[in-house]
Amino acid sequence: MNDFDEYEFRLTAYTPATIPMERLAKYLVALSELFAHKSSVHFDRVEKGSTKPLMRVDREDAPKVINRINGLRLGTAANDAIDSFDKINNLLRGDNASGSLNRRTADSFDLVLEFPGKDLPAPIKFGPFTEPASIDGELVKIGGKDQSAHATIVDLEGKSWSGEMTRELAQKIAPYLYKGYILRVIGEAKWERTEGGDWHAIFLRISDFDVLRDDTLLDATMRLRTLCDTDWSNENDIDGFISAERGANDELH
Repeated sequence: MNDFDEYEFRLTAYTPATIPMERLAKYLVALSELFAHKSSVHFDRVEKGSTKPLMRVDREDAPKVINRINGLRLGTAANDAIDSFDKINNLLRGDNASGSLNRRTADSFDLVLEFPGKDLPAPIKFGPFTEPASIDGELVKIGGKDQSAHATIVDLEGKSWSGEMTRELAQKIAPYLYKGYILRVIGEAKWERTEGGDWHAIFLRISDFDVLRDDTLLDATMRLRTLCDTDWSNENDIDGFISAERGANDELH
């Protein structure tokens, strides 16, 4: 009895000699995500003939992996397994191919999961739609040679947004370039949903912006101390002072 389960992924689009290494890597990453339990899943080799990567799953996690795969057939799979299944099908559709996952039993491989790939209906493409938009981020670029100006905002997740605005608004926002300020740009965005199911902004028209304060509690306390002379204006531990003033019951007022 082996101390591992062995799986074979059959891909009809390539041979081992023709598949680009980058493309094979994308399939292997998606399969790794499908199996989960990544420390127990190992790439073994690619079989001759059509492209058939072989993978081993350590015995301790083998039951969990097969249950995860069976969940895709039975409609009980976790969301991340479904996402991985869809990712593999999208790769196959891009290669005009289909695929299958097979598990070794005795001296043969038995089918455990099919990937329709190219045979799946293409997702519907929606849009474009124009909706109000609000994006928080840092101004990293501004310019333009025509009557309109263009700005690039990097949001808090690191995504870049390119937007168009009037020259007058560009003059107002320009002093915040690379200042580290968090700006909120307001306007309208034109969106479309790609065939892969992702929403993509194809145009952003900026009509105004705000500078968002990023104060700490200490910053706010220092500003309040400048407003008036109170009993707590000289206190360093504001939280402790407030708790003491409320008393032991600490009831809301």
